[in-house]
Amino acid sequence: MAGWGDYPQLVIEGARKAGVKKIIVMAFKGSTQKKVIRAADEVIYQGIGDGKGFLERLPKIKCDAAVLAGQINPLSLFRTRFDSVIMDLIKEVGMRNAHTLFGKLSDILIEHKIDVLPASFFMADHIPSAGVLTKLVPTQEQQKDIEFGNEVAMGVCNLDIGQTTIVKDGVVVAVEGIDGTNATIKRCKKICGKGAIVIKVAKENHDMRFDIPVIGTRTIKIMKRAGVSVLSIQAGRTVVLNLPKVIAKAEAAGISIVAVKTKYQIAPVASVK
Repeated sequence: MAGWGDYPQLVIEGARKAGVKKIIVMAFKGSTQKKVIRAADEVIYQGIGDGKGFLERLPKIKCDAAVLAGQINPLSLFRTRFDSVIMDLIKEVGMRNAHTLFGKLSDILIEHKIDVLPASFFMADHIPSAGVLTKLVPTQEQQKDIEFGNEVAMGVCNLDIGQTTIVKDGVVVAVEGIDGTNATIKRCKKICGKGAIVIKVAKENHDMRFDIPVIGTRTIKIMKRAGVSVLSIQAGRTVVLNLPKVIAKAEAAGISIVAVKTKYQIAPVASVK
């Protein structure tokens, strides 16, 4: 099930590498990239607000498992015209966040005998281990902010508010809301100027089937414009799309990237055949 961005393309590449025989792409109108559609063995087109059509298509889909990959803009909750099927589902889940909404979607897929794999499953090449990933190493003062920021970020994320927290000199500058990571980074420049530290985390018992933290080259570009100094991610729990390119762009922008070791479960990945 392919949303916006490069993530679905990389999932397809990883799945082929792992020996998957057939890949069906459910493409969302206005979101799924053409290169993802071209890479599929079969394509099913789906409107974001078309719940009735989705339920009608499911029994006809012949596959063993699904991966939810790519971005569906959270603001679509307010901007999309949903049919009565989806409106009923939204009312049923109550609180609207990624875990409740995608959790309900996963339950529906499982009811139709389609297993839902972790979003990380075919992304082993894009999930870094612990350590400083760039040549530029954080200073001692920045390291203190990284530790402080991770503690705050986990508290915020565990409340299902957002995955990104930005700190500078021991002060929480910005917290991600429904506007997303990139908008949060843009906000921080207006508040504190250059030198902020961006912390990206997954919550303690994160359901790795969906909404796993993701960083890409576009994120680095926005950080550069905002004057960010350091990006802290969780080792084994964060997908970095096109990892070598991200590292190269970060180094060119003077940004350190640190993958922090945690006590939490790492994202599952498939073995390569």
